[in-house]
Formats: sequence, C-alpha cells, structure tokens
Amino acid sequence: MKNLFITTSLLILYCSVGYFSYGYDDEFFNIRLIEKLGYGAVSFLQTTDIHPPGSYFIDAFLFSVFGKWELVRLCISLITAISLSYAIISIHKRNGSFAGIISFILLGLNPAILLWCTSIRWYAFFVPILIWLSIIPKKQNWLYWAKCFGGLILLAYFGYIVLIIALPILYLYWNSNDENKIKKIKAMILYGSISFILYSYQLFIFLTVHLKNKDTQVSSFIKSLYGIYSSQISNQGVFPLSIPGIITSIATIGIFITVFYSDLKSNIQNKYFVSYSMATFFTFITGIASKIRNLLIISPWLAIWLSTTNIKSSHKKIFIFFLTFISIGNLWGDYNIITHQNTIKTNFNLPVQPVLDDLKAELAKSENDLVILCHDPKLTWHLNHAGYLVIGPYSHSILSSKIFQSKHQCVIILKTWSGVNSEYLKKMYGEVKLLHFNNSSEQKFGHDDFYLFKKKLTPFYPEYMIEVTKLYSVENLEVLKSWLPIKAEIFGYE
Repeated sequence: MKNLFITTSLLILYCSVGYFSYGYDDEFFNIRLIEKLGYGAVSFLQTTDIHPPGSYFIDAFLFSVFGKWELVRLCISLITAISLSYAIISIHKRNGSFAGIISFILLGLNPAILLWCTSIRWYAFFVPILIWLSIIPKKQNWLYWAKCFGGLILLAYFGYIVLIIALPILYLYWNSNDENKIKKIKAMILYGSISFILYSYQLFIFLTVHLKNKDTQVSSFIKSLYGIYSSQISNQGVFPLSIPGIITSIATIGIFITVFYSDLKSNIQNKYFVSYSMATFFTFITGIASKIRNLLIISPWLAIWLSTTNIKSSHKKIFIFFLTFISIGNLWGDYNIITHQNTIKTNFNLPVQPVLDDLKAELAKSENDLVILCHDPKLTWHLNHAGYLVIGPYSHSILSSKIFQSKHQCVIILKTWSGVNSEYLKKMYGEVKLLHFNNSSEQKFGHDDFYLFKKKLTPFYPEYMIEVTKLYSVENLEVLKSWLPIKAEIFGYE
C-alpha cells in the first residue's frame, strides 16, 4: 500500500506538471531545432553547442511519435517519477519506513527535480538516470559493474557534467563492494576499457568541439556560492529570501547540525555523504555551481544521505522538527511550480494563459487585423502555435512586405525581461517609438512579489512579468528592422 501511494502520488504530481507546463526560454532552443531539423538536430549540434546529443535524440524521437510537446514532457516526467519511486521504495526496503519517509520528502517532493526534470532539457534525462544509478545493486555479480559503467556511459551522452560526478559514482560502487581489491580493480579496468571504447567518438567531439564553449557554463566564486545556497540550502521552487525560502534554509542547516551532532563519525563516513561532498567540491572549484540547474546532479545524493543517516533516538524529535519545516518549504515550492509563480526560474513564471486570453479578445475587436511584437522565445512559440502574426527574433510567422507597409487596426508589444540589458534591446524599443498610431493603452500581467530584492541586484528588473502595450491604427511598421527573425542570436539564449 505504501509503495502504491508513493508511485501514484509521484506519477500524478510529475506528469501533471509536465503535461500542463508552458515551458521556459531554454527549452525552446531544443523545440525550434527539432521542429525544423528533426533528427538532423543531432548532427547539427555535434558541430556546435556544449552538450552531448542524447537529450536531442530522445526529444526528436518522442516528438516524431507523439507530435505534441506536452506529450513529450509527459513521457519525460513519467521517467522521472518512475526513477524517484524506484529509489524511494528501495531506500524504504533497505533502511526502514523512517528512511522511506525522509526520502519521499527530500527526494520525491524536491522542487528542483520537479521544476527541471519535467522539461525537455538534458538534465531531465540525466537526473533520473543518476537516481537509478545511485541505488547500488545488492548482488555483486557482473551486473553490478555493468550497471555502474553502463550508467556512466548513459549519463555521458546526456551531459558532460558526468566528468564532475564520475569519481564520486565510482567511489559509491567501490565502497559498496565487499570483494577483495584485486578483483574490484580488474572489474573496473575491464568495464572501464569497454566504456572508453564505446564513448571514444563522443569524447573526441567533446575535446574538439564542445569544450570550446565551456565559458557559457562557468562563472564567479560569488555566483557559485549563491548557487549552492539556492539549490542545496534553500529550494528552487521559492525565492531564496522569501518566507518559505528562509524557513527551508534554517531547517536545512538545523537538520545538518542535528545529523552531525547525533553521530558525527558514522554520518561523515556515510558513502553518500562522501560522494555528495566530493561532487559539491568539484562543482564549486570548476565554477559550474553558478548555474543552479547544474547542481541538480548533487541534490539526489544529499537526499539519499539524509535518508540513510544514523540518528540516535534521543535526537529523533529534533530531526523530525526540522524535517517538518523542510517538507513545508518543499510543498510550498511544489505549489509554486504547479501554479507557475515565484519559482527561482523567472521565465517559467510567465503568465502565458492570461495573456493569450487577453489577446484572443483583442483579436476579435480588431477584426483579425492584429500584429504582435515579441522578443521572448517562450511567448513567441505559443503565439505562433495559436495562429497569431508575430514579429520578433524567434517568430516563425510568414512576414511579407505587405505586412510592414499596411496600416493595422492594432499592434501589441509584449515586453518581458530578456535577462540582459543589451544595446540591441534598446534599439528595438527605440524603433517602436517611431511607429505612427492614433491612441494606445497598457496592461501588466504577473506581478513579481520579490522584484524589489531583484532590482537591487539588477537595476533594470521589471515589477511585472509581462507589460502589454496596445497601439491602435498603426502605420509604418517598416521601421522595425531590429525585430526581424535573423537577429535572434543577439539575445544569447541557449
């Protein structure tokens, strides 16, 4: 009954989030490529990009089968939910009911996994495989090392970040194996050699092509510290300085202190803690911790470690006290993800449906003579697929010269935070000011409750997610040179 509850609840949670998601900006890089090139996206990205081809291939396959991105996300979310259920049930069987409850809260309800692993990006495949790989087989036969090195190869085809966690994974399997050292070394050499041969071509691509683009994935010491705090101490479903973010942070620090105070030696020697510590250190010194989504790779080990720690009975109540507040923070973050609000990923929070509803009403009032200016890849994609005429760097609308030379009843500008304060963006809005129109109106959607905090870090950060400007009886659209699709690369979306 417990296993059925775990599996069912996770399937409902993850699959519903995946299916009803509007996506976020980075995803639409994958989407545009696959819609245009199909499987050809794989060969194209082998000569560019920074990621291996695994996720693009699976995305292209799923899209060719289902033809709808919501069904692709549903399938990926299903994989994530099954992986989580497998891990939680395994921990429950091996370590008892209390460990199973902890892993359900910290692993199954982890907002970071729910946010990123219901998408179509590489980490949505990488993390489920890592979770599966982290449950060490009990039988120490040939399948033991086949799972270890086979899992590493799979991970390597989805993310080069495997180079960060390969050693911690090998440590997990080495430490969990009771065979003598000579036998373990022989097995690792044999399976390691086979793995190297199988991966040699992709390794060549990495060294000669993808490694050159590594600067887009690393950043400063301060940003890495913030990344570790946001992803490991707070949770990614909430703004770190919000009430649930602070509650989660205090509770996480409290649970760390309790664990170490209860049995320092045993809990430091826990194999998952050792692997977690190694991986955290590697992400920090390489600078990839500055991108909080990269730290998904270490979150499962933190959850599994805390689930398998040795807590003395005299300290269990205080452990449960802090765990309760972490669960509150996680549920709060999960709710934010379900409702697309106040998560750490700004573009994920965009209120797409209210804007689409408003545009539908405006389209009827303008007798279908409506033109939309938009520079956000997520909004542009949804607008294109809803049949709107969109001018913008990511638009697939057919733009004839007649469109730019004609007078239109209504032109709508959708202004969103681009993530950059580029001169090119200023140029685009400078051209908007040159349009001739009779009158105008403005609307704003998606108030950001934490914009004052964000504005201190980024002065141009807006109060609202989407600012809608409506111009009526508009002429001379030919001035919009900077809005043409050929300029998409200047925004630097992945």
